Amino acid sequence: MTDVFAGAWEGIAAEDLAARWGLPSVHLFARVRSTNDAARGLADGGAPHGTLVLAEEQTAGRGRGGRAWASPPGVGVWMSMVARPASLPAPGLLPLLVGLAAAEAVDGFVRPAVTQVKWPNDLQLAGRKVAGILCEGSWDGARPGSIVVGIGLNVLHAPDDFPQEVRETATSMRIVAGWSPPRVEVAGAVAAAVSRALKDPPPHLTGAMLDALRRRDALEGRPVRVTGAHETAGTALGVSPAGALLLRDVDGVLRTVTSGTVRVAG
Repeated sequence: MTDVFAGAWEGIAAEDLAARWGLPSVHLFARVRSTNDAARGLADGGAPHGTLVLAEEQTAGRGRGGRAWASPPGVGVWMSMVARPASLPAPGLLPLLVGLAAAEAVDGFVRPAVTQVKWPNDLQLAGRKVAGILCEGSWDGARPGSIVVGIGLNVLHAPDDFPQEVRETATSMRIVAGWSPPRVEVAGAVAAAVSRALKDPPPHLTGAMLDALRRRDALEGRPVRVTGAHETAGTALGVSPAGALLLRDVDGVLRTVTSGTVRVAG
């Protein structure tokens, strides 16, 4: 299916959105296979840090591990940003830096609820998934090239708007907050926060960042099972400065998990 460009989103032209949000440019699509793919094309063409792709609908949106991400029109914020950090931190750190920035932005629309960060790349509200983050990087020789940061955020969904298979695990800002946050305001707050967070990221999580993550950690203290290249189970103990999941297994051994899919056990 061919991507379809759009002249405006929520009634606002692309150049006006870029000016409002402090970004170099915004590229709008009525329909696109994947905002990450569109942003990668722009990045390969030299697009500067903060260039944003925003779509009303994705027909082949994807999450981590190639999983499908439902992206229907009218209810969510489906966007990807080109990031060109001054230095590239550990890969596992990127979704956490993005997640923390996005969570703080989302909080402004859902108070008194607090947006939680679920390692490695999800945001949760009231124990259910409200957003997913997909970071895809490239290198220019020995130097970092660009990162494409994809964010799918459920904003205006009612319960019946979700596919049947995720209705028990997904939520939206509208469901939790009890009102309908303007998508244009949500998108702008999140995009600006992520652009700032990735302009000059630290090589590891600072003490202040670790404290902020600890206050939002959806897993700490809970029994979890991690699947992937290696399967393990135990109690989540937080996140390391390098962005790894810390876990004490059933034998009492402290493990550092750098990749995998995490599910709360029991």
